[in-house]
Amino acid sequence: MALENRKIGYDEVVTRDIHFPMNVENVARHWFGNDPWSTHWMNAILAAVPDGERWVMNSARRQLDKLDDPEVLNAAKEFIRQERIHAREHDEMNAIGVQHGVPIDKVEGVFKLIRKQLQHRLSDDMQSSIAAAFEHFTAIISSVLLEHPELFDKTHPELRAMLYWHFVEETEHKSVSYDVFVDASGGGFRSYRLRASGMLLAIALGFPIMIGNQTYLLYKDRQILNLRSAAKMAKVLFWRPGILSKVLGGVPPYFSPTFHPWDDDNRDVIRIWKHAYEETGDAQKAYQALRNHRSTNIPETLSAAQPELA
Repeated sequence: MALENRKIGYDEVVTRDIHFPMNVENVARHWFGNDPWSTHWMNAILAAVPDGERWVMNSARRQLDKLDDPEVLNAAKEFIRQERIHAREHDEMNAIGVQHGVPIDKVEGVFKLIRKQLQHRLSDDMQSSIAAAFEHFTAIISSVLLEHPELFDKTHPELRAMLYWHFVEETEHKSVSYDVFVDASGGGFRSYRLRASGMLLAIALGFPIMIGNQTYLLYKDRQILNLRSAAKMAKVLFWRPGILSKVLGGVPPYFSPTFHPWDDDNRDVIRIWKHAYEETGDAQKAYQALRNHRSTNIPETLSAAQPELA
């Protein structure tokens, strides 16, 4: 399956140098559905995006000379361009959070300290393996949110346009870090052992950082005892649409020797966004096209059961 699927998606990876003007009005303090707990869960992840994107970019760049497959090499170069622009836009989003008094810079700083230690201590192949694992989690989160754009109905159009541009591009390149790692590390049992170790390290690092970041942000926002908000977040993470449940469910397949990120071929959903963007050049209209498509294709009973983050 991995050999069949590794050729999927390389032609999907396209760099779009879009700048989204962000300010304290279009990036609200509780920008995700006006809900503190859900917002700070997302902030706990997104705080690390700028430095994390630059880490995976650097990891891929250091492996380029080891790549013999020209398709993987070209996709890796396009991936680096995409991630550079993602980091730039999320730098701006993080800065707006700080203006609101949300200490995103503090939790980002913790991630930077950990990243520097890993870069100093780990081989290029192991860093590439961790990058592939993190990109796997990012791809799952992006996939769930692409299927549920209604979760962002109360998010400002400029911000949700930026986020959905990011989700689409994370899906486009979801196999690139993985294929770069496999090819650069030589494949075979050594590659599999490094892949499994990289995922275990990503879990050991990522989940405590996420939980710790969210707890700190909630504490500083004086929302940690907002149990009503906590219940709403739990519904979104573990029931409908079950973002975190699906992330956890994506861990066991990664340990299969035949795993490949495109085993889950979800190109159809990103092509709705991409077609609209190619026609209009407008990321907000592309999001709306995706939102309209989901509205007309979700059974009425399921649509009515979607969570409201109000």
